[in-house]
Amino acid sequence: MANRPAFNVKPLVQLYNISMVVFNLYFMIQFLRHSYLGGGYNIFCQGMTHSTDENSMKVLRLCYWYFWVRVGDFLDTFFFLLHKKFSHITTLHYTHHALVAWSGWLWLTYGADGQTLLGLIVNSGIHVVMYTYYFLAALGPQMQPYLWWKKYITKAQITQFVFLMIHILIPLVYDCGYPKGMIYLAFSQGALGLTLFINFYIQSYIKKKPTKHIRDNESESVPQLSGKAEGVEREDVRKSKTA
Repeated sequence: MANRPAFNVKPLVQLYNISMVVFNLYFMIQFLRHSYLGGGYNIFCQGMTHSTDENSMKVLRLCYWYFWVRVGDFLDTFFFLLHKKFSHITTLHYTHHALVAWSGWLWLTYGADGQTLLGLIVNSGIHVVMYTYYFLAALGPQMQPYLWWKKYITKAQITQFVFLMIHILIPLVYDCGYPKGMIYLAFSQGALGLTLFINFYIQSYIKKKPTKHIRDNESESVPQLSGKAEGVEREDVRKSKTA
């Protein structure tokens, strides 16, 4: 297996990327529709409704399927393994995936609606941009002039963490019925994610000079974080020598 050439998974990866763009755009729109733009949610401070009306159940169903889409992010690890990109399976990568699985289950079980729902909406939007970048970068070096905005994805992810960490603290000073235990957990998760992504940004854009060209079919690193917030940590798949 060690001497076997890497698999050419580019077509599969591209299908995966565009599918994730569509899925995340769908969830962002639907969450907005059934919360702040039509569900009577308060964007400033929203407690848990504990309601079983049609709209509340729709939100819970969306959260359930959104969790499985985030679990689908694990597929990039298999793509790395198939293409023998072992160096891409970094501390940020596996910490992120473990955190997403654990926190997704936790919030789905104990606090899917309420104050943290804004995090899912923002997170979906970040994923739309992130997977769009992945798709374009994998088209080859001819896309390089159009990918100047790569580092701004990581900046957007860092900004997302800061914004959502502030937002989750609001119920501590303005009681709207959101459980304090969930607030502390969400803030701690955000702090961990923020630390990892700031470190990624420093290592990738401050200490290390960015490469001038993107090699054919290879996406440059952009950290990823799902669940309540996210970044971009993947490189596009390089063209297989056997293709």
